Formats: sequence, structure tokens, C-alpha cells
Amino acid sequence: MRWIALQACIRPDALPPVIDAVAAQRALACMALGYTPRVALVDEAVLMEVSGSLRLFGGLARLAQQMAQQASHFFEQNKVLAHMEQAQGATSLIALGRLRHLHHLRLLGGVAEAASHRVADLPMHTLTAARPHLDVLERVGCRSWDDLLRLPRAGVARRFGAPLLQALDRARGHAPDVYEWQVLPESFDETLELDALVTHAPALMAGAQHLLVQLQAWLLGRQRGLCALKLVWQLDKRRDVAPSGELVIRTAQPAQDLRHLARLMAEQLAQQRLPAPVHSLRLQSLETEALSDSAAATDSLLMAARQQGDSALELIERLSARLGVDQVQTWQARADHRPEQMQCWVNARDTIKSIASGYRPACASAINYLKNEARTEALYPTWLLPEPLQLATVGNSPVYQGLLVRLAGPQRLEATGWLLDSDAAGQRGKPPAIRDYFIYRSLQAGLLWIYTERLVVATPPSAPGPPRAWYLHGFFA
Repeated sequence: MRWIALQACIRPDALPPVIDAVAAQRALACMALGYTPRVALVDEAVLMEVSGSLRLFGGLARLAQQMAQQASHFFEQNKVLAHMEQAQGATSLIALGRLRHLHHLRLLGGVAEAASHRVADLPMHTLTAARPHLDVLERVGCRSWDDLLRLPRAGVARRFGAPLLQALDRARGHAPDVYEWQVLPESFDETLELDALVTHAPALMAGAQHLLVQLQAWLLGRQRGLCALKLVWQLDKRRDVAPSGELVIRTAQPAQDLRHLARLMAEQLAQQRLPAPVHSLRLQSLETEALSDSAAATDSLLMAARQQGDSALELIERLSARLGVDQVQTWQARADHRPEQMQCWVNARDTIKSIASGYRPACASAINYLKNEARTEALYPTWLLPEPLQLATVGNSPVYQGLLVRLAGPQRLEATGWLLDSDAAGQRGKPPAIRDYFIYRSLQAGLLWIYTERLVVATPPSAPGPPRAWYLHGFFA
């Protein structure tokens, strides 16, 4: 069996700390679960039994290197002034003893080579069971594990108790290790008690950052990306306010790097007003997606192909959070042959997932419908007017800023009762109508898209037909 012992060491000058030593240890344990299911928290260290994972990750050295790189990247992303120390061993207590000896040598400023240090020469303070008896062991001359092993077992058991001998047996592999293995929950749900009451919503970001660091470690251990989360703040008890408030944040692409979500959270908290002071925060994961590896967020198999900086989707989400959902819109095609109904403007955040996937089924079907239904000779203008503008006529021809010259047409579009304004009284009872679209040229306005509407109902030959009404509907570029 092969064991790796890990410890997160936070620099003493890291003020104010984003996370404390306990939170850093929990984060390391979460990340370790991404490499092996046998992870235990023992005292100040994280123990990993990696015998079953060596072949998958290319050996012990490669696995330890990947773990160190991931931990270093995690601390750097979250601006935590910390580093990870690790040591290896054939048993858990050997790995833990080497880790403690390595940490002790670094504190003394010496050369830390505990990984290659002989097990028999490890000092007694690196063994947890021996720490209550260090003074007595020092007086009898036991300064290393080997010195203790040379003493009679019966005398050691009577003087120091059986747990010390049992620890030595476990360290030598003569007795099995029994640990409570860490298991990550199916969903993230953590609560943080604030040090003081917070009266301004933007100040909640400092406490939320602590929870986001733990959430990112949970995502790394579960190998999942976050799509939606909920931040809940508990208000100080008042008679005239609700007991809590909440904020739901969604993102189009599943993410393990939560810096973008932190920016969205900060933007939305800046727009919140607290009716009462807040004493605690709660962060929950609402939606997650499984990620096969860290390259799953890009379409390329090459890690170098990942774009630097914010993507267009992240920009849309940030603008929607800052300016409001209704202020950032995108067009969407519709399966309708009427020019004014071929597309509509919708909130960009509502369609952000279809934009992220690169394929919108509703829009694709609508576009295919338009391609099949529209004639090849049909020409549509670049700009449509919000409402068709009725034009003056000279004889039976339209006039717009002077005389017009007809270039093409008609392009006939049938409009039954549902095309007309259904809100007006009697509109649905009207007979079917036909729009004839023409392209006219104006010396002042350029190319115009103009239609005339006429009824299909036949009139007696002797009765003169009503004058045709002409409408300007769009402009060509």
C-alpha cells in the first residue's frame, strides 16, 4: 500500500486570511477525493491511500505532482497565501511522520529531505501516540522510533500503555489502519456565522467568499461544474421584515473556477438593500453537471486552446447582472412567414444556455421552416419599421419623399384573419387579404420595401374598385 500525507500551510502574514487552516485542510481533503476515495482527516493532515489509483494517474510521482499543481492553482485562484506540503510512505503513520518531520525542518530553516529519511530515525514527536510521553521518553533516551522499538514490549506497555505499541505496529504494517473515510455530499450546503452584523449588502461578499472557496473545493472533489447556486442571508429578528433573503445566480456553462460567479454575485449584491442586519450566510448548489476532466469547458482537446480572459457568455451574464435582465437582449428566429414576426427580441440571459451549446433547436427549426417556405426570389429588407407607414399616392402609385421607381415585385404574401390585429373588434371576421410587396427606389431614401393590401373578394365588373393603399414596411441597406 502507498500513502500520501498532505498539509496546507498558511503564511502567518496572510492578513486578512480568506480561509483559515481548518478550511484549507477541508479543501485539500475535497481535492484529494478527486484522486482516490480513501481519504481521511487525521490531526492536522490529510491522508490518502492511493494504491488503487496509481495506474490511472501514471504512478505515485505523477499523482503527487498533479495533486501539488492542483492545490497550488487552487490557492492562487482564491488569493490564499498558502502552500501544500506532502510526504509519502508505505503506511499512513510513516507518511504522517515524514510530513511532520518535513514541516519541523522547514520551520527551523533546515534542508527538508524528510521524504528520503529513514523511518527508524524519525523523531518521537512525529508519532501522535508518543506525544503525551515525550518528556519521559526523552529522559530514558528514546529520541527516535528505533529507540522505542529496542525497549521490551511488556515494559513499554506497562509504563506508557498499549496505544503506543499499537501505533508502532500500525506504522510497521503489522496492524491494519482504521479510519473514517471522507465522503462528499451529493450537493453543497454550508452555513457561515458572520463575525459581526452586516447592514450593507455589498459587505456580504467577504463572507460569501469564504463559502465560495469551500464550494470550489467540493466541485473539484466531485469533478463537477456549477450551473446555479443560491446565497441565503439570515436577518436579525425584527417584527416588520422577513426572516431571510436570498439570491439565485445561474451561469450558462458549468464552471469549476468560481471567479466569474463571484463577480456576478458582487454585481447583484451591490443592487440589494438589506431591511435588517445580517448575522449568517448560507450557500447552496442548485444545479451541477459532471465534467470528465478540466478540459471539458472547451471544444478543443488541447489545453492551450482555452481562451484567456472573459468569454462572450461571461460578458452577457455580467452585463445582465449590472444593467438588468431586460436591458441585454438577443434576437430569436420564429417559424412565421410574416416579415414582422420572423424574429423577436428576448432576454439574453433566458437563452444563454442555447447560445453556450452552439445550437438552438427552436431557432434551427424556425430557420429551416423559413428556408423551405420562402421563395428563392424573395428579398427581405435590412430594417423593418415598428409599424407600417401609410404612404400618399399619385394616381395609383405610392409617393415617399418624391416619386418612386419600381424595381421588383410583386412578392405575394397571403394574410388571413390571424394576421390582422385580433384585438380590434370585428377583425377576425374580415375576409382573407393578400399583401403584394414591391421594391421601389427613391432618390432621397434609397431602396424601399413597400406593400399594398387588397381583398380577394370579387367585386362586380361595373363597380369601381376602391383605391389601393400603400404602406412603407422597410429599408434596404
